[in-house]
Parts: sequence; C-alpha cells; structure tokens
Amino acid sequence: MEVTVDPSRNFVITTIDPVGSWSWEAKVASPESDLIVRCVRQVLDVWATLRSLGMVEARAEADVTVHDADNRAVLLRKERVPAGAPHAGAESALLDACSTLSGQHVGCVTIDLSLPGASYRGGVPHAVRQLFVVSLDMWPSGVTTTTLHTFSDAWLSHDLRGHRQPDVQQENAPRLKAALAAITELIGSPVQPWDPGAHGVPTEDGFEDFPDDDPDLLDSWYMFEIPRRTERLQEKIPQDAPRYESETSTPVEFVDVSLDEEVIGYLWAAESGDAAGYEPRTPAGHVAMDAAADWLAYLSQAKGRGLSSLDALREAMHGEGTKRSGAVASGSLRRASSAEEVQELSGRE
Repeated sequence: MEVTVDPSRNFVITTIDPVGSWSWEAKVASPESDLIVRCVRQVLDVWATLRSLGMVEARAEADVTVHDADNRAVLLRKERVPAGAPHAGAESALLDACSTLSGQHVGCVTIDLSLPGASYRGGVPHAVRQLFVVSLDMWPSGVTTTTLHTFSDAWLSHDLRGHRQPDVQQENAPRLKAALAAITELIGSPVQPWDPGAHGVPTEDGFEDFPDDDPDLLDSWYMFEIPRRTERLQEKIPQDAPRYESETSTPVEFVDVSLDEEVIGYLWAAESGDAAGYEPRTPAGHVAMDAAADWLAYLSQAKGRGLSSLDALREAMHGEGTKRSGAVASGSLRRASSAEEVQELSGRE
C-alpha cells in the first residue's frame, strides 16, 4: 500500500519545540512554607485550571530541577516523574521526588509539567501526548515565572505546512483563549506573549493570523522543525559511528514502530541507494524520542555489518524490540513516494 499525503485535508501537527509560549510574572511578598512545596502547589493549580476547562487530562509527567542557594549548582534533577490527578496524589508524587532535599536551603526550583490533551475537529477529540508544558520557576525571594508552552498548530490560522485551516482554528482557538484568560486570573498578573517564533506569533489571547501567502513561504514544518529534529536525532549516536544517508530522492518503504499498542515512530529505508532513518511520532511524546536512540543505534550497527538499508529494514521487522524501543508492528509495511511524506506523517496527531 502506498501512503499519499493530501494537503487539502486538515491534520493537526505537533512539534518537539513549542509552537508558541506565554509567561506570567508574580511575586509573593512574604513567602510562607517550604519553597519546593509552594512551587509544587502552584504548578498543580495551573494544571487544575486547565483541567477545569477540559483542556488536558488527569495524568502528567514532570521534570524537576532544584539549584543550590547560590543558583550555581544543581542539587537535584529528576525527569519523567509520573503524576496523577492534580488533587489525587500528584502533590505527594512530586514532593517525594524531592524528599532527599528535606531541610536543605535551596535556590531556584523549576518544574516542567508535560500535559496530555486533545485538539478537536468536527467535535471529535484527537489525543496528543504533550499538548502543553507548564513550566514554573520559583526563587526564594518569592519571584515566580509561570510559562505555558503549546506544541500543537490547532490554534493557528494555517497549519505548519502553510495551508489554511479555518474550521480547525474556529473550533480550537477559543479554547486556548479561555485557558490564557483563566491562568491570568489565577496568577493575578498580565500575560506576556513570547516573541514570534518559527511557527507562529503569540498574542495575549492566542496567535496572530498569518496572511494568505504562498504556502511554501509558511511551511515552518520543513523549514524549521525537521532540520532541528534531524540534528537532535543525529546527536543520539557517536559522530564517527557508521550511518546510512539521511536523505533520498527516491520512494521509501516504511513500517510502524509500536509500544504498548501505540504508534511511536516510523522506520524507513529508500527503495534505491543507501538511505534510512527513524522518524519519531511527535504526538506520542517523550517515548518517541527515547526510542530514537535505540533505532538509530540499530541502523548504525546494521550499516556497520554491511547490510543495505532495505535489508536493515526487513531485519528489523523480525526483531522483538525492547521496553524502550518498541517493536515493528506486524503487517505495517507500506510505501511512500518520499521520506518527506513519512516525516509529515510523523507529526500528525
């Protein structure tokens, strides 16, 4: 079966780097209680606010970083701390992750809370593993910066390929506007949109609309996201390791990589030449990038053993995989006219 990307259809695309970000600055005049406790409770309050609007789910993962009193050294760094619902165990989970610091005088505390959610099309929710990240930086002085990052183009007038999506925007943009207003009310300070980025121009209530220019001029997916992602992927194997070509002008064969019955990426090989790669499915979140290290290492080893890129793909189809890499889904082999089509597929929710 050959996969064809239809640019006339509206597919919401998610990214590794934020599509847009907004911050709120606040200060507690007389800080009470432990700094880590205050930071945890603040980030959970923002999470609860987003949940009350139906924006995100009752599960999350947190990265926690705590600096020393001089903010020169990292005392603690924990990633992917699982958290349940905001008021059903999440506080205990996050505080337990910092329990080794009990009684210590700490400096800045940072919590990055990754939140699954959904974008809508025609009233139907489409799940995204990392729709938002809430980042909270809190200092002993009481100064706090709360930042909301979004990784979806559902709020934009054009998708990341540059195609207009009025129906998608009309259904989703008001939800983002309501979220920004609710967080502003919660924190009690004005929202500060970040500077325009590669994918959009944040405003106080969402995003500025793009002009109806040539879609190629607005194709931030291939101008920015894919080069950045490729660079990060290549960093996962040693610089001098054997590797297949990362680009090809020929059609490719590719397969789904699945973990716990969810597609987390695509392994592909050129029909001619010696190109191959792994494309993480960004809506699957961190697990897609985690698996990349294993699949790129496998491709490097296959290249070192003298396998052609197609032989490496076929060998992978019979492998068992691991709890991190996932495994090739049975019966998923198909054909695309280019590696670019597989890359675009990897961004769809």
